[in-house]
Amino acid sequence: MNAFARIVVLTGLTCAMAAVSVQGQDKLPGVVERAKVVWETVNATPHALAATEHIAIVMNKSQEKKAAEYLATAEKYRQAATKACGYAKEAPWQDPLVVLVLPGKDEFGTYVRRVQKRMLETGETTSWSMDDNQLHAGMFLKGGKSMAPSDAQVGELVAACVAARRIGVKNPSPDWIADGFGRATTHKLGMPTHRQFLLSEKRRANQACRNLAVSPWNDSAAGEDGAAGRDSLMYLLAYGPPAEKFPAFLPSFRPDENQESVPVESALSKAGITPATLWPTWKSWAAGWR
Repeated sequence: MNAFARIVVLTGLTCAMAAVSVQGQDKLPGVVERAKVVWETVNATPHALAATEHIAIVMNKSQEKKAAEYLATAEKYRQAATKACGYAKEAPWQDPLVVLVLPGKDEFGTYVRRVQKRMLETGETTSWSMDDNQLHAGMFLKGGKSMAPSDAQVGELVAACVAARRIGVKNPSPDWIADGFGRATTHKLGMPTHRQFLLSEKRRANQACRNLAVSPWNDSAAGEDGAAGRDSLMYLLAYGPPAEKFPAFLPSFRPDENQESVPVESALSKAGITPATLWPTWKSWAAGWR
């Protein structure tokens, strides 16, 4: 890996402080202490940390090598995501994003309750806080043949965080916007180790375009077809022909005065994307996506 994306692998606080000092503490401002505080709030076991100046992956000490592997993949996702979201010169965040890859559902629930100070929602497996003073994300890896490879799951969370920053901390938007952008970035990168998973995802999109009687962004587009439709729609928006308007689409969820939230169709229109045209365009494109 080149100097820009150099990896610092740290085990425990004492080791970590020495390593950061040697490799340039100015490049990792406070990330060691921030990661330690968040991790220990959730999990008292020793931890390993792998970091660049943009991302810090924190896992159990026994997963040190995996932390470095996930960081390498997460950096690829971050680079693709920042470009797609319109961060041409500035970065989505100034300090490294701390990403906790937790051992399981129980620890993730603890992260949500103790760190984010809210209740865990049904089916929730990832979460983030994009405020400058609380810049962190948490997740646990999901198993099963239908799930994305583990490194892709970590990368998708990082990409989703980039989209969430562009949307705006205080601007409400459907969860599938940021999450779908994460999945879209997996398709964009097309890593060889993800090939079989991506093929199955494209087949799901092929089926969704045949089965859905409403647009993917319609609230009544439910179930597997609805999810596949939304994920593929986000790929089309972020990396397909409308991509030049995507950076304007994300912040279009900022409500006007006396408005609680912005409907997806309104956000599309604000960005210069015509919903009535996008619907048949997506159907035609998704049917032949290979």
